[in-house]
Amino acid sequence: MKHCLYLSLLLLAFLSCGEDESKEKSPIAEVTYRQISYTVETAIDLNNDGIASSDLLEENEQVLNPQEITFTSENTVIPPYAITTCVSEDDDHFIEFVCLTVENYLQPPSYTINGNTVVIDTGLVGELSQDLDTLRFQEFLNRDHLNHYPHGDFNNLAAVSTYVRE
Repeated sequence: MKHCLYLSLLLLAFLSCGEDESKEKSPIAEVTYRQISYTVETAIDLNNDGIASSDLLEENEQVLNPQEITFTSENTVIPPYAITTCVSEDDDHFIEFVCLTVENYLQPPSYTINGNTVVIDTGLVGELSQDLDTLRFQEFLNRDHLNHYPHGDFNNLAAVSTYVRE
C-alpha cells in the first residue's frame, strides 16, 4: 500500500512539472490585423488637391497604403510604422505630404494584453473589440519641425487607426 502511495505521489509530482500553465497564450497570438481606416478629427489636405479629408488613407493613397500588425506567439509584434506629415518647398510653394518612419527592428517590440487593451512597447495603446476582430489605436499625427503651412500648427492631432483581423 505504501509503495502505491509513493508511486502515486511521484507520478503526481512528475505531472505537475509539465508545462507552465501560468504563462497563458495570448488570444491574438499568430494573428495579423490589416488597417482599414486612418481618420483624424480635423480634415486636412495632405495631397494638395485642394480638398481636405478626415480619412488619411483616402487623402494620401498614393503614399500611404494600409498597414498591417502581426502578433506572434513569442509576445512580439511587427508594429505599424510611425506616421508624420512632412513638407517640402518647391518654387516658394509648400507641398505637404505624409511620410513614414521605417524601423528595421533587430528585436521586434513586445506587446502585452490586459482585458481588451493591447500595449505595444513602441508606445501604442489599442482597444480590441469583444470578438477580437477589430483593433483601434488612438495615435497622434505630428508635423515635422518645418511645417507651419498651410493649416497652422496641429501637432498632436488625434488620429484613430482601425484594423481588422485577417
